[in-house]
Amino acid sequence: MRKAKDSTFCAVGRLGRFFLLAVLATASCGGSNVAENTSNAPKNTSAVSNRGSEIVAEFLHRDAAPLRKTRVRFTVTSEDGSVKVYELDSWRKQADGETATLTQVIKPAEDSDLASLTIEAPGKPAVVTTYSSSLQDFRETDTNKMFFGGITAGELLGEWGKFDFRLVKEETAGDHQQYQLEGKLKKGESGTVSRMEVTMRADNYVPTQLRLFDSSDRQIRTFDITDFKSDDHGVYASKTTVDNPIYKTKTEIEILSRESPASVEPAFFTREKLKAIAARAK
Repeated sequence: MRKAKDSTFCAVGRLGRFFLLAVLATASCGGSNVAENTSNAPKNTSAVSNRGSEIVAEFLHRDAAPLRKTRVRFTVTSEDGSVKVYELDSWRKQADGETATLTQVIKPAEDSDLASLTIEAPGKPAVVTTYSSSLQDFRETDTNKMFFGGITAGELLGEWGKFDFRLVKEETAGDHQQYQLEGKLKKGESGTVSRMEVTMRADNYVPTQLRLFDSSDRQIRTFDITDFKSDDHGVYASKTTVDNPIYKTKTEIEILSRESPASVEPAFFTREKLKAIAARAK
């Protein structure tokens, strides 16, 4: 297998990095009415916790789509000022509580023989399968592995179901209301991120910032959503900047296009399809 040129790749190599999937999902929501009275936040801990979970559930509900195709550009700037640019096509299917995401590297050309398939099901660890046509081999990894920019797959996926959320407060921010949420890793779950703080608009449930903390409560990543677009499905974040103080990188994630195909072939989200699209790029 060709060695990655980007020093921000970790030892497991390119295969585990490029399924980049639904970061797009982390940033898609639709419109809603602003809460009329933000001063009357629930006062007991249980109610606040439930309200936080309700807000996240609404965010995920608005993001959900039976089928979605997205093209994404990742621009990674390292500490030494060097810049790497990658583009990917991602197809996501949601049905019966399961999410399947098929992703292929489009640019740079030397990496376009890489593709991955991620399967997420409630109560189960996400299964990530990658294929390289140059190796003619399938490999599996987990969402705690890192790829360029020092961001884990789990961070891009969001993995919202691994956290218990509570509403910290509702507040006015300029011309809109917003929620401040805190999520803590559930007992029995594991991951690089132990706690997250989320700022989310109250009118359309679009997250505008995520601050991620490790088990020692050290802030390890900040996701700032800096631009938004809308389509028939609703408002979504079209540009996100990720600051990684641990690896000293900045990653800009841009959604270049987003569409909702009516259907795909029945065997689209399978290992056979994964192998076929990677082989076509050789």
